[in-house]
This record gives sequence, C-alpha cells and structure tokens, in this order.
Amino acid sequence: MSTTSTAPVRRLLAGTAAAAALLGGLTACGAAGADAETAADGSTVVRYQSYPGSVDPLQLADALGKLPGITLKKVGDVQGGPESLRALASKQVDISSSAFYGAIAQTVATGVPIKAVVSTYGTNAKTGSAVVAKKGSGLTDDPHSFIGKKVAVNTLGANAEAVLDTWFAKGGLSRDEIKKVTLVPLPPLNTAQALKNGQVDAAYIGVGQLKATQDAVPIETVFKDSDVIGFYNGGGVALRNDWIKDQKKADQTLVSGIAYAIDYIESHSREETLAVYTKWLKENGYAEAAPVVEKNWNGSTGVSSKGGVIADKDISVWLDWLGSRGDVDPAKITPADVYTNEFNPNAK
Repeated sequence: MSTTSTAPVRRLLAGTAAAAALLGGLTACGAAGADAETAADGSTVVRYQSYPGSVDPLQLADALGKLPGITLKKVGDVQGGPESLRALASKQVDISSSAFYGAIAQTVATGVPIKAVVSTYGTNAKTGSAVVAKKGSGLTDDPHSFIGKKVAVNTLGANAEAVLDTWFAKGGLSRDEIKKVTLVPLPPLNTAQALKNGQVDAAYIGVGQLKATQDAVPIETVFKDSDVIGFYNGGGVALRNDWIKDQKKADQTLVSGIAYAIDYIESHSREETLAVYTKWLKENGYAEAAPVVEKNWNGSTGVSSKGGVIADKDISVWLDWLGSRGDVDPAKITPADVYTNEFNPNAK
C-alpha cells in the first residue's frame, strides 16, 4: 500500500495544470469549441464518469425521465473529484462527477476553464462524514494524537483533506505537525479492510459506510465534519466553459435534471429512490452495481439548498483554506470565478 504525506498536494493537480496549458493552446488556435457528439436519434451524447457504491444524481435524473434530448455515455468510474476534473479538463468527459468545491476552485485558479454548475453532495441533518478510528488506536478528539498516524481518505486534495486540515489547525497543530499525519488514498469500499488489518489507524468516511465498517472492525467516531464546518454544500458537478457557451440547451437540461434528482432524493424515502435507481441500473447494463449501492447508500445527498443552488459561501470557505496553504492567491480568484447558477431553475 502506498502512503502519501499531506505536504505535496500540488502534485495532485499537475495533470489538471497540464490540461489547462493544452486547452489554452487550443483556444489560442481557435479550435477549442465544444462540439458534442450526436446519437442516432438526434440526441446529444454526454460522456460522464461515476462513483461506485452511491446513487449518481446524473443517472437518477435519467431514471426519472428528466434528461430529454440527452443520451448518457458512461466512460468509467472514478475514485475522487480531482481525477474527474482532470478528465473534464482534458475533454475525456463532458460533465464532471461530483467534485469538492475546493478542488474545483484550485483547478480554476490554475487556469483551467471550468465552472461548477450544481451542488450534488454535502452535509445536512440527514447525512455527512466522520473520522473514525479502530478501537485501541490511541486516537482521541485531541488532534495531537494523530501525529505520526495514518488516515484513509478517498483521494488527496479534496473534501476529506480539507476537513482534516481545518480540524488539525483549529486543534492547535502547526503546519509542520500536520505534515506528520499521513493520508492514505483508498477506495471507500476498501477502507474497512484497511482498518481491520491495521494498515491505517483512522479513516474519513461517509455515514453510509459506518454500518459496513462497524461490521468489519470495532470502531469509534472521533469527530464529524459538521463539528468542524457545520452544515454545508461540499461539492458539485462542473462543465467546461466552452461547453457552457456552446451547448446551452444541453446545459439547461443537465442542470435542471440533476437539480430535480437532488430534490427527489431529499423528499423521498431511501427505498423509493433505490427502487427507481436500481431499476435503471439493471436496465442499462449495471446490475452488478445495484447490491453495492443498496448496501452503502444512506438515502441523502447532504445538499442543503433547494435544487443544489450554489452560494458564494460554498466556495469562499475553501478559498480561505487554500489561501492558508499557499495553494491559491485569494486576491486573484473569487467565488464567482468558480461557479454559475445560470442553468439552475431554482436560482431564478
């Protein structure tokens, strides 16, 4: 198992920066238009990736019949938002998977022309994330107990790292002490086994993973993300600026469909949502994903705004964090550079 210190996070987005340079060159040559693929029935093909083990709002929107004129084309799964943003920047996909707003902000700051368009996950009264530790690990609610320990996260440079970093700093750890905590990127479905085997001492997990993790290994909750940040919209999906400019009809359909799916999840029971979603998975060739979703998904996106409308505060809290690390210059980027609610009917 590879482990990674919290120090060299800038390397994580190196691929995104390279993609920014590529896109910049294409723009200069006038060849960066967002020409969409058209399906045989005349619909617009939208290439996307998704996360295993959860309800994908884009797929659910299709299951609910809210993507007329759109044909979805899945091109794989991703483990985290930064990976999805790199795929978006390099035009491997047309819409990103759910990505942490801090990662989107940092990507925009490197010059990549993308914008978040709708919130798809967060923490509310129904759901959120927590840092859990294997019983007997010696970890407590004193951040100093984490020095020299290993913590599993789904990916680096994203939501988990931002919350951990903020908690460490609020608890009095210096930047040098924070660097002594090793973050281990692991697929969420492998985290419980890593805790059980002692490969990591703690893990940042969604509440949907709690039961499966508790079934595998005795754990205790150290803190919840809401203890550090409160309730918040943590991230959303993004589009490239050229797509935003050139595919207005598809943009409107995608964002309004996802917004509808977000509200559907929050206003319906877990069982009702799963009935619609797993039927779609089976009908579209993803039957093997259904049992994993049924086991791990807890029934809420955590989004606190109607239809996933994005607010300045959703971005500014992470710009402050990125600025404190020297990853961005807050004077050179504003929340308005990072998102748009142009296509969300709930923002009117």
